[in-house]
Formats: sequence, C-alpha cells, structure tokens
Amino acid sequence: MQHHIRRAALAVAVLAVAAGLAACDGPRKVSGKLDTTRHVAESTSLRNRPHMERSCHPSTKRVKHTSGRGSSKRTWYTTEDTSVCSSVQHGTETYRHVDRAEEWCVRLDDVGGTSSRDDVWYRVKQSVYLDAQHLGSGAKMTFAPEHDGC
Repeated sequence: MQHHIRRAALAVAVLAVAAGLAACDGPRKVSGKLDTTRHVAESTSLRNRPHMERSCHPSTKRVKHTSGRGSSKRTWYTTEDTSVCSSVQHGTETYRHVDRAEEWCVRLDDVGGTSSRDDVWYRVKQSVYLDAQHLGSGAKMTFAPEHDGC
C-alpha cells in the first residue's frame, strides 16, 4: 500500500512542476530607447596555491584464499605486489584569479513606454551590447536582460 501512495505523490509532484514550467513565458523582456552602453572589463589578480604531485611507492598486500566447504575447507595466503599512491605538495604554483567578471551593459530611456523611467541600466549578453553599439542613441531596443543594474 505504501508503494502506491509514494507513486501517486510522485506523479502529483511531477504534474505540479510541469504545470509551473508551462506557465512560464520565458525570459523577461524590456524595451525602451537606447541611451548609452558600458563595457566593464574583467578584473584579475595573480594568486598562489600549493602544487600537488602524485607520489607512489611499491607495497605488498597479503591476500586470503579459500576453497572447499565445511571440514574439507582449505585456506592459504599469497602476497601480491601493489603500489600505494598519495598526493604530496611540491612547491607552489601561480594562477590568474578572476576578481570581477566581464560585463556588458545598456542604459535605456522611456523603459516600457513610460517617459519617467529614464537612465535604467541593464546587464546584457555581449551580442545585445554589440547590437546596441551599431544603433544610434534614441533607437528603440527590446531585449531580455541578464540582470538589472550595472
């Protein structure tokens, strides 16, 4: 009986998730008049971390073997050659850490057709930024922003 209840509960959960996904219209789109664009360059710094190397040494392992049953059971042992490996620090290495990712931004006026919503920044994909570069100031744009603000 428990099995049928769990199966029914799982079916209800799957239907609820499917209904929620079907209700989504996709990414939010904004529109307005292009004001300006901004490119924020990636910021990086050099950092150090331990350099790890794999160190292995030979070893042996005692292996138990058995054959037969009951009183006629026979047991013997053999020694097998193996290797034991571990990770050992061997100095340090320098790597480039990304402190701030590269961003492309677009500023719109008259967002959503409302003349009072001016100078609103949106973080966008590089392709939207490049499209905005080719348009002149005041051109109508519609896009799906990555994030509000810049």
